[in-house]
This record gives sequence, structure tokens and C-alpha cells, in this order.
Amino acid sequence: MRVVLPCTPTQFAFDKTADSTMDAQTSSEILFVLSIAVLFLCLGGLAKYCNRMSALDGHYPLHQPILSNFMPGLKRGDVEDLLLDVDRWECPVCAFLNVVDRPVCCLCGAKKDSRFVEPSTEIEHFNKSYRAELARQSSQTRLSKQRSNPSLLFRQASKNRMLTPSGNPRLSGFFTKTMVLPEDLTARQRSARMRKEWSRHVDIHGQPYWRRRCLDINHVPPAFVIHIDADDANDDGASALDTLRVKLMSPVLEDAESAVPTLESASQLSSKRLVYSPIEAVDASRLVTGDVLASGLWPSLHMLTKVPFTAKYAWFLHQVADLVLPYEIGYIQMRALRDRVFEEALENLLHLKSFELCAIVRLQFTEEKGLDAGAVQREWYMLVAQALLSPQAGLFVSANRDDHSYILNPNPAFPFTQSMSHNDACRAAGRFIGRALLDGQVLPLHLNPTLFKSILGTPLTIDDVESLDATVYKSLRYILETDRVEDLTLTFSVTACDAHGRVVEVDLVPNGSQLLVTDATKYEYVDRMVRHLLFERVEGPLLALVQGIHDILPAELLVPFDHKELELILCGLTDIDVADWKANTVLSTNLETVPVVTWFWDILDGLSGDEKARLLQFATGSARVPVQGFKGLTSYDGKICYFTLKGLPYVPGMYPVAHACYNRLDLPIYPKKELLEDAIKMLLLSDPTGFNIQ
Repeated sequence: MRVVLPCTPTQFAFDKTADSTMDAQTSSEILFVLSIAVLFLCLGGLAKYCNRMSALDGHYPLHQPILSNFMPGLKRGDVEDLLLDVDRWECPVCAFLNVVDRPVCCLCGAKKDSRFVEPSTEIEHFNKSYRAELARQSSQTRLSKQRSNPSLLFRQASKNRMLTPSGNPRLSGFFTKTMVLPEDLTARQRSARMRKEWSRHVDIHGQPYWRRRCLDINHVPPAFVIHIDADDANDDGASALDTLRVKLMSPVLEDAESAVPTLESASQLSSKRLVYSPIEAVDASRLVTGDVLASGLWPSLHMLTKVPFTAKYAWFLHQVADLVLPYEIGYIQMRALRDRVFEEALENLLHLKSFELCAIVRLQFTEEKGLDAGAVQREWYMLVAQALLSPQAGLFVSANRDDHSYILNPNPAFPFTQSMSHNDACRAAGRFIGRALLDGQVLPLHLNPTLFKSILGTPLTIDDVESLDATVYKSLRYILETDRVEDLTLTFSVTACDAHGRVVEVDLVPNGSQLLVTDATKYEYVDRMVRHLLFERVEGPLLALVQGIHDILPAELLVPFDHKELELILCGLTDIDVADWKANTVLSTNLETVPVVTWFWDILDGLSGDEKARLLQFATGSARVPVQGFKGLTSYDGKICYFTLKGLPYVPGMYPVAHACYNRLDLPIYPKKELLEDAIKMLLLSDPTGFNIQ
């Protein structure tokens, strides 16, 4: 007997189940029965949620039990289900659908009353075999000032929303909305604006292909796709560490040595390679892991890409819930020393075996009394994420001063530890990110858009260099657009730092330092530079990171999302909205008629963003807000646990007390606003971590 574990790729609810030989009548009958069944399930679920709706906005008396007061039994997926029919407004910059009461876009920060318009053109990209069939019917395009790219097939959908068909400006609304020009966009908004540049579509035969939305038809650079070019076996696991204990609640009737493959050796890992291929050479059904999804899945996946983010995220949450190993079968007990929390986290993650990868984790800091009822886990994620981006770790480096984003370190000067190579540490970091997505944790990991795109397998172009280094991007564009490039005395090489910190010259092609760039070779030079910047210099760490993430999550679960949506899921909301915090807070009855609550929110409104984050971490164990906002705060079991203010009789010298596991703050009923303000200032000066006191 073998225990079937749920950390293998999940079975989609929309899998094709009808046998190919079934006649149309039988299929229709089955579909009718399934439709009726789904309808009853939906009605039952709706009734269940309606019964719980009062819990979303209710106030609870102090004398009721805490767990029933502030945990209505919903999970994040249920919250998303309840939000499906909420009115929304479309962001004029990035087209993200925000709930109607949000004043700014939660994806790019654009204001609700702003107006941003520009023309666009859609271009379809097919692989070589499919393109040959369509070439007889479709006209091919040529790149402006660049070489011809036969993979581009235009779909005439160019339109300027700012102009009417007669060409006259549409002036209605100009005096009530703030006009935003392309040059006014922040780095965050420019990245979000391009999130719809690439999308998979499905042809009449059910086969996927890439479609590009171009903002400038005179600039259509070649595109490339990154994916693993090897069979990706389930290759994870090694001997358990002292800080890691796996507790099986039911026996696994299988020999551990034969059942659990061990972690790949360095030579095995190096046998796999990451491939950087022209988009026309790669089947669009191939995922970043190298796996090819069955054609029957793509129509449903394509439909998911077109629905609002709320519906996609609800689907994702329900899918990952099926991956988690049931607690009754087993769970992981992990201990951590605060001064070694980062190193121990990566070591433990790297040594997880296959059936442990998706098991529930219970954490405890050594020599601390706090038990993991939610806050310990949130703090552990926060501490590890912060350390992950630190210069001392050497895994990531700052890439862009405009948006302060991070990329993988292209210069791993030394092994992460004596027992762990740099690439192994990157794989553990990937598993950490995968576990955060699985556990619904939000992290302060502001990764560069190119890294999120690489994780998803989204096509890359020269335009992605802008998010890495705007100066280098402008230089490359200048090379393409200027004549007499020979005068620049460029060669097919680039300077970089080696493992010892010395500046060296790296050839982009064999003997590149001896090859002068000319007008005839400048396109190849730019292609080689883009390849080096986006791929070659981080190939090993990127391969390890991608493998680590997909050790935890099947790649197909991320297909419906673009890179900004993935960032939103992983990192949560950038800004802390005090109005949202207030609207989703539960009060004890003794606070409903006293002014201390009003003072509390007034003081929070006056805090800086960093101060709000510190106070949030003190009260909940995390400085980040979930995707759904404060209505998405959870406890240890993933169930919704609202932020709560509980009033206590005032005693001179008393400070607010946090119960971070339950997102609760015990607030003394101060007689003066100044006393509350002083108490909050004192909390902000203290260390928000640790669980030795209540």
C-alpha cells in the first residue's frame, strides 16, 4: 500500500473527461447532469456564505469566546468568492479591476480619477511549424529599423482611444479627470502598463500561441522565451536536520530509501540547463519547467486569463488547498534560532523530502514561549524574506534605483555556506517562495519584473532591460537607431566582476573582444547584450530558483497570471490603507462608545508608511497586507481572523498588548489622546519581533 500525497501536480477541475468515442447525445446528458450538480453545489455554497456574511461586518460583545468572535470560519478563497460580484473600476494605466471603494489602483498606484490613453496593436506569434501553414494566408511584417522577423503576424486591432473615428479629440471628462502622459508614469506604473503585453491565446484547434500587444508599432523587437530543456524528475529530499522534525500521523507503508529520491548532486543539477530561445522556435504549450500541457487544458486556462483577478485568485486558492498534505497524515515541526533563522530556514527547505514539500509546518523559535498559532509563522516568513535580500546573503542585488527592485546576484563570489553552494541556496530560496504561495503568506520581496517574468516563462525583449537599467536600455536603443556605429568602437564583449571582485572582460561570442560592432552586426550585438543581461549572467541561479519554486507548485497553476499579478499574490498590497484597516476591524463592546478608538485611527492616519508597517507587524506578526486587504487577515490554519481591538481598563503606565496569533490588540481605554499617542510612539521604538511576552 502506498500513501498518495497531494504535492504532485493537481488535477484541474476542468480536465477533459469525456471519452473520445462518446456520442454527442451521451455527452450532452452528462453535461446536463453535471450542470445541475454544480448548480446545487453553488446554491448550497451561496447559502453557507450568506449565513456567514453578517460576520464580515459585525461587532461582537466582549464576553463571547475569542475564537468564535473573530474567526468566522471563512478562508481566503471564500473571501474571493464573496467578492466576485462587487462593483469595480478599471485602472486607466494597467487595466486592473479594483474594488469600487479603493481610491488608487492596488497594482500600480494610479488614481481612480486619472485618465491615460494610448494606441496599441496586437501581433500574433506562432511557432515555426504552425507559421508555415498560416504564412499562405497572412501577411508578414518587418521590424522598423531592424531585421525582418517572420514569426510576426499582424492582427489589425490598432486603435487610439483618445481619438474619435473622425480624428477629433474626445474632450468629455477632461476637466473632471487628471490626464496622465506616458512620460509621467513611475517605474511601477510602466511595469504594470506592460503586464498585458504578452498573453497566450488558443486557435480554433485548441492549440495555444502567443499574442503581443504593442504600444509602438514602429518598435517591435525580437522576443525570447526561457524554459528548462530537460526532463524534470521529482528530485528532492535529503536527510532531516536537527532543527527539522517530520511527524507522520499515519504509517507510510513503503521503504523510505526507495520511495524518496534524494536531492540532486551538483553534477546532476548541472546536467539540466535553462534555454533562451526565439519565441517562434518554442511551442507555446511548453511551460517554464519544460513540461508540455495537454491541448485539452488550454481553452479553459485561456478563459481563466481573461477573467478578473479576483476570480483567478479564488481559483488559485482552491487549487493550492488541494496540494497541502492533510494534517492527519503528517506535519513538520521546525525549530529556529533567531540569530540563525535565515541559514536554518534554507537548510531545512533544501532538505525537505518529496512528501514533506507540501506538508503543514509548525514553527517555534528556540528558547521562546510563543506557540505557532499564526504569528510565529508570519514572523518567520518576514524575517527570512528580509534576510534573503540582504547584502550579506549574497543571493540578490539591487537592480534599479527607481523602483528599488532586486535581481539574482550575477556574481556569486563565494558559496552560501560551507555545506551549501550558491545555486543550492537559490533553489532553497525558490522553495521558500513556493511555500509562501502555498501558505498564503505575503512577503517583502520586491523582485524585478524580469525575474517574475522568468518565473512564469513570459517572453522577454530588449524593452525588459529598461527595468534593469534605464541607462543601458537607452544606450542599446541608440545603437539600433544610429548610423556609423563603428565610431563608437564597441566590441562583442562586456565588463563584469569575477568571483574575486576583479573587473574582467566577458566575451558575448567567441573572441568577442576582438570583433568590432558595425552597422551590419549591431542587431546581433544588441541581441547578445540582451541575452547576457537577462539570462546568461544569472543562468545557474535562475535555473535553481525556478526549480525550487516548482518543487512546491505545479507550473500550470501560475499560467493564468501575468507578472504583476504574481507579484501581488506574493507581496500583497504595497500601501497600508487605514480606511480599509478601520473598515475591517472588530471592536469589543466597551470600545463602541469611547473616544479612544477615534483617537487610535486619527493617530494611525498621521503615521508614515514605515511606521504603519511596524505597528501592523507588532499586532499581526507581518508588516504586509494580504491581496484582499485587511479582510484577508488569517490565523495559523488559513482561516480568516479579523484585526480586533479589545478594550482594557486603563492603568497608568500601561501599554497596548498584542496577541499577534489572533491579530488582536488589547487597547487600554486612555483618558487622553496624548497618552495613547505616547504609547504608540513607544511601541514603534521597540522591537516588534519576539514571543517571550504576551
